[in-house]
Amino acid sequence: MPESLKEKTIGALLWNFVDRFGQQVLQFVVAVIVANILFPDDYALVAMLAIFTAIGNLIIESGFGAALIQKKQADDRDFSTVFWFNLAMSLLLYALLMAATPLIVAYFHEPLLTRLAAVVFLVLPLNATMLIQNTLLNKHIRFRHLAKVDLLSMLFSSACAVGMAASGCGVWTLAWQPVTLAASKSTLLWLWNDWRPKRYFSFRLLRELFGFSSSLLAAGLVNTVFLNIYSLVLPKLYPKRELGYFTQGNKICDPIVSLVYGSIQNATYPIFSGIQDEHERLINAYRKSIRFTAFLTFPMMCGAIAVAPALFRLLFKEAWWAAIPFFQLLCMGGCFTILTAINNNFIKVSGRSSGILKIELFKIALTAVAIILLLRQGVLAMVAGLISVRLFVYIINMAYTQRYTGYRFMHQVRDILPYLAVSLLMMAAVWAVSLVIGNQLLLLVCQMITGVAVYFLITYCSGSKILRESLELLKTRK
Repeated sequence: MPESLKEKTIGALLWNFVDRFGQQVLQFVVAVIVANILFPDDYALVAMLAIFTAIGNLIIESGFGAALIQKKQADDRDFSTVFWFNLAMSLLLYALLMAATPLIVAYFHEPLLTRLAAVVFLVLPLNATMLIQNTLLNKHIRFRHLAKVDLLSMLFSSACAVGMAASGCGVWTLAWQPVTLAASKSTLLWLWNDWRPKRYFSFRLLRELFGFSSSLLAAGLVNTVFLNIYSLVLPKLYPKRELGYFTQGNKICDPIVSLVYGSIQNATYPIFSGIQDEHERLINAYRKSIRFTAFLTFPMMCGAIAVAPALFRLLFKEAWWAAIPFFQLLCMGGCFTILTAINNNFIKVSGRSSGILKIELFKIALTAVAIILLLRQGVLAMVAGLISVRLFVYIINMAYTQRYTGYRFMHQVRDILPYLAVSLLMMAAVWAVSLVIGNQLLLLVCQMITGVAVYFLITYCSGSKILRESLELLKTRK
């Protein structure tokens, strides 16, 4: 990889990591504080609305952000057109969802959802106001500015959440948290970015962009249904608290997944787009990103699985201990989610976004089969089915990208397998520590030290190229 591209990639990854790390630390700390005040049923109520906000956000964005980044000659006319579309669509969807609220309440038999929905759905117009500002910073690889905006808005939102929870606001804490986050982030982006929309709108430009983004939108909708389908199914079959356990397990797992997933995906897509016409450079960058992702992802996920019992018993009240197996299963699935995202970045840059849609449709079909087969086997069995689908989809994803990269299926397996093997050895060592230490705080500290030491020593002694390059880069950054 030429030096200029390497430096750009390093800078992008560094600021993305700083951004994500700060956000996820804050999210984790707030999740612990709030969870020890609220109860599983509170989380279940807000989770019932999650699929509607997620789908709404996707329809508003419609894949245009990725299309604008991918388009080399995008100008103010493109950005203004998409901005006005986003804003109009968000207001329309908010009105439609509020009109549909009685149907949602009737489905879940939860009258409180009527008032909660009015607040939770406010994130739709708020997010619409900042989509183009966010896209511009990503397109121009200005990740330092994004990091500042994200961290300050997360800090404000976190302070609001903790204050509301401590004041006895209950479930309203969870309803207002994403709203305050979206409002503060949008405000900062408009203050710190010079771009302003023009009084211009073109259906022709919108159609051109939609030619690329339509497949991404459809794939995103399918993926969103896949990720949120349990919030529709679980409350109808099992006690509401089971959805609360699943939601909390996901809420604690998500910072770990997002730290790697967001940092690498956000950094690699604009960089891949910048060299899309240089096939050999693109393939080399792609393959290196896969190895680097495996190098980070497997030890983090395996380590999280191993320390989960000590982590939950130390940080959460007993009402949440039932969420431990949910957290462990979701961490397992996180490995495949992250690796699939890197492959999807390459597919998008190659202009074959329809391929992602095909894979997502296949995934939702598998999910439906898994739910039907495991419907009466219990909540954990259904979540395990979800994780199995993620693994199978990653395998299909590898096979699909092989057709366009020359990066053969077995080569990708060989690139990631050493890091998985070392991570499993590390996980065994971390678990063994729990056999000799009883104090939860001491146990967690010793497990973390053991995990880092074992993984570093094995990869260092085995001559890991990724580790060597990472250490060299850290030295040069100093």
